[in-house]
Amino acid sequence: MSNFPKDGAITRNPLVTIGIPIYNEERFLSQSLKSLLAQDYNNLKFIVSDNASTDGTERICREMLQLDGRIEYRRMECNQGAVANFRHALDLADGKYFMWASGHDLWQPNYVSECVKLLEREPEAVIAFGSSSWIDALGNPMLRTSGWTDTRGMDSIARFHSLLWGNVHPILGLIRMEALHKTRDLLNTAGTDLILLSELILQGHFVHAAETSWLRREFRGDENYQQRMARYSSREYALSRSFIDKLLPLLRLPVELVRSVLRSKISTSEKLLLLLSLTPVLPAKYLVTRNQQTRNKKT
Repeated sequence: MSNFPKDGAITRNPLVTIGIPIYNEERFLSQSLKSLLAQDYNNLKFIVSDNASTDGTERICREMLQLDGRIEYRRMECNQGAVANFRHALDLADGKYFMWASGHDLWQPNYVSECVKLLEREPEAVIAFGSSSWIDALGNPMLRTSGWTDTRGMDSIARFHSLLWGNVHPILGLIRMEALHKTRDLLNTAGTDLILLSELILQGHFVHAAETSWLRREFRGDENYQQRMARYSSREYALSRSFIDKLLPLLRLPVELVRSVLRSKISTSEKLLLLLSLTPVLPAKYLVTRNQQTRNKKT
């Protein structure tokens, strides 16, 4: 990756790269790209990483290239799996801040500018993210809601637990590039977004940009636990490749979360307290998540 300003240094208009990893997104892609291109923040670079789409995705991307020179389109020759595609978008990024974006969601025009404003003002923050709400495939509002946690004022242990019991929406927020450089590469396993966020939240705060929002599109319908794990194991996602991963897809997650704690820069006493607190919490979190997914499928 290219050089970037020292963390905490205030830059009047720092470069932001938006990485857009996609696969067969022709249904919503034009609308999503137009939403991103309409951002009122002008120092933007867009990396579209196409994971060998087989539909009209490539055609749409090349049409968009003619409309806006800030877009860089990279197409893989064969499907590498979802995590590899997310990594590819990040590897091509430049600038001080980075954001992953999907090929089906929508953003308010001030999303990037509000998040940049917060991160420039809060040097201890590593991610800024707006409010989120859900829409269906037709763009209609859904009853589903997602909350958020602003961790300013929390210590590292409280921050970590707020992440475990919250949601992973901040993974699609604006991230300080220097903080990303201190994390491990995205792991090819179920829960890789939570693992990355756990390493980021032990570096600094996640801050809520209350003056902006984005719409997350749900177009797959409700999934139960088994259906979601089957999707993660599919050729498209390729998150669970070994026999053990396919048999017990979430077995690796607690192990990697512990590794995230151990490799962090928090004090030894904080690490010990956090690991002790996780002993009963991780099994409870697993059971609660499975029960929630089962309830969602029935309603």
